[in-house]
Amino acid sequence: RVTVSFFEIYREELFDLLGSPASAGSSLCIREDAARNLFVAGLNEVVVATEAELLNQLAVGCRNRATGSTDMNRQSSRSHAVFTVAVRTELEEQGLARTAKFHLVDLAGSERAKRTK
Repeated sequence: RVTVSFFEIYREELFDLLGSPASAGSSLCIREDAARNLFVAGLNEVVVATEAELLNQLAVGCRNRATGSTDMNRQSSRSHAVFTVAVRTELEEQGLARTAKFHLVDLAGSERAKRTK
């Protein structure tokens, strides 16, 4: 089973980039569970079955990111973003499960303020 999630940090708030239109603009919170694992409460995880579905979710999230134009970059990101791919395999006969997570991080544009407008 493969799932993806995508969130951005914009103006010190977290937003779900794969959320429903009704949840757009709603800020999320970082929480800690009993085992001291950090997670983003309310973040959507979308199940994907193919590479094309994964890339489609990445494209959907990218379209939802906060961007703006500068003299150096017409569509500069204004947020940090984290796209996570989680792969879970289960060995039912042995009662074992393994999960691998890949976090792809894009940091906000860092154009020099003097050179941009």
